[in-house]
Amino acid sequence: MKEFAIRPTMASIWRRACVGCTKSKRQCTKAVPACRRCATKGIPCVYPPARQSNNLHVDADAAAAIPSATTGGSANPLPMICHDIDRIGNDDMNFYPLQLTQSDFVEDMISRATAYHSQPSIGNSPSDVSTGLWFLAPESWVTDHSSCPLDQPVLTQDRMLQRFIDSVQDWLRRWVTDGGSPLHHHQLYREKMPRCVQDAHSAIALYHMTTCSNADTRATMACVLEDRVTQLLEDQTFEASLRAGQGMDTFDHICRVQSLLTYQAIRLLDGDIRMRAQAEALIPTLFLWTQQLLDNTKNSLTQPARFLANIAASYPIVAISEDAVLWKAWILVESTRRTWLVANYLQETYLHMKRGWSECPGRVPNTMHGRLWDATSAYAWAKGCREIDTVLISTQRTEKLLYETNPEDLDEFSLLIVELRYGTERIEKWIEDSKRRKPQPMLEII
Repeated sequence: MKEFAIRPTMASIWRRACVGCTKSKRQCTKAVPACRRCATKGIPCVYPPARQSNNLHVDADAAAAIPSATTGGSANPLPMICHDIDRIGNDDMNFYPLQLTQSDFVEDMISRATAYHSQPSIGNSPSDVSTGLWFLAPESWVTDHSSCPLDQPVLTQDRMLQRFIDSVQDWLRRWVTDGGSPLHHHQLYREKMPRCVQDAHSAIALYHMTTCSNADTRATMACVLEDRVTQLLEDQTFEASLRAGQGMDTFDHICRVQSLLTYQAIRLLDGDIRMRAQAEALIPTLFLWTQQLLDNTKNSLTQPARFLANIAASYPIVAISEDAVLWKAWILVESTRRTWLVANYLQETYLHMKRGWSECPGRVPNTMHGRLWDATSAYAWAKGCREIDTVLISTQRTEKLLYETNPEDLDEFSLLIVELRYGTERIEKWIEDSKRRKPQPMLEII
């Protein structure tokens, strides 16, 4: 009897999960002639045709030997990632997104995401943090429009509003000079910076270069900004027609909102009458885009498995890890929260300063601990998630935050948001009280 042997230099055939396990959304052992689940249940075990990459060459004799009943083992799957999720369709027997990655840790992560998404938790307990999926909690997207307590100061103080405006303008400048800011995560555009974001990024540099220039130079700068805003709006109209029926993903929404927000922050507050009038005409557009960004992200997270699978598919095989996928997902989600808050607060602040009143945009919870936003790697971010007590703070729990958290634990963005709610004096007192509570170093007696 002829014996078949697989040469050590040849790769094994990559086998997808069987049809039964795929439809039941169960992990498949991929053994032949039948996987463990099908053999136990006594049902037929049918495998879909294996996909082979062009750079994999499998010996014909080995291919014949693998499905043989005498092997009694399972194929050794290659850790492959599907990089074209939109092509998954009827030809692939409607595989669940869990099968888009054949890495066990991603499958486990997606299973936990599906289960966790149905829990009525806001994501603050240590057990929630340990799952690594606390930022997917559905309740964390509820927009709170509750008013401040009656004993709190009025939040329309000119000093506080001006501080918010100055902070946003400073964040835009730091995005250019430092590569990141409390609004622009340093990893958000590291792998891909679309043209609209590049234009907004360079517009900030141009604006600050011409701040102290003569009238002619500033007039040229204003023309450049006008052209780039026009191009942004035209591109969005063109892309919308191309994407009819397909929609935009969260990253696309963040890109266009942060781009238009950049131009609005410059032109609304510059003082030039023409630029201000042009920006005022686009206030409804930014409000609309901002709401669409929030709705898109929330809708994406109703299918957490597909959301995470899409992110996992963007990683090279050698670089993928659970921490990396979760970190990238959190960056998108947290960027949505912060962009929504700043865009709404900035325009409502401008409207209040112009006419003396404005509508309350509400608030969505955001990650407040600075250790997470400032993390320089996926490992550092995951380590921070495991070691801190509170990550997502709902508006109702912010009062408790002032008694249980040190001001230095909050990042710059979150500290400003808390100040907008409780007033500058309350936050200054909180910071001073925190300093008094700290144990003073003992003096060495010589």
